[in-house]
Amino acid sequence: MSIKVILFDIGGVLVELAVTKKLSELIKDEITLERYAISKYIRLYESGQCDTKEFAGGLIEELGLAITPENFIDDFSSFVKGFFPGAPELLRHLKPKYTLACLSNTNAIHWDGLRERISIDGYFHHVFLSYEIGKLKPQLDFYTYAIDRLGCVPQEIAFFDDSEANVKAGVAAGMNAYRVVDFEDLKDKLKTLDLL
Repeated sequence: MSIKVILFDIGGVLVELAVTKKLSELIKDEITLERYAISKYIRLYESGQCDTKEFAGGLIEELGLAITPENFIDDFSSFVKGFFPGAPELLRHLKPKYTLACLSNTNAIHWDGLRERISIDGYFHHVFLSYEIGKLKPQLDFYTYAIDRLGCVPQEIAFFDDSEANVKAGVAAGMNAYRVVDFEDLKDKLKTLDLL
């Protein structure tokens, strides 16, 4: 069956993250992306279950940060940078040929920042954001939600993510799902699959 939809994760795939660097600076210790992703308050915030003030206060307490909630919120907006070089051109090249969509665990601060800085919404036909939908990867219902809205069968979707758990969930949902480690790897996979 041919691919009709290309579904992207955003952070680490199309957009550069500075999460671990920024948090490591704040806590004066190295933090991994995995530790960040399993944080109670990150998960609550990125699934739309708490507001920005509760999130900032909770994460500060959880990680033992010596910073005010207001200053943390200001810093937090810089945790996500912008497109990797070449990503906008790639998306513009693919958009006339495929339905482009993104499936992202994210939050209002980061997404609004990307909207302001790089007009990210305009690169996709469909945008599925965890904080708006109330679901998180790798929960299977987040994938089935996206599949239903895309109006195709899962086998017509090529999904790219930098998390092995998220890719496994994509496979479980019936998609053609591939792990990529960065933007260059994404381009290589697209070429190998004859999608680029």
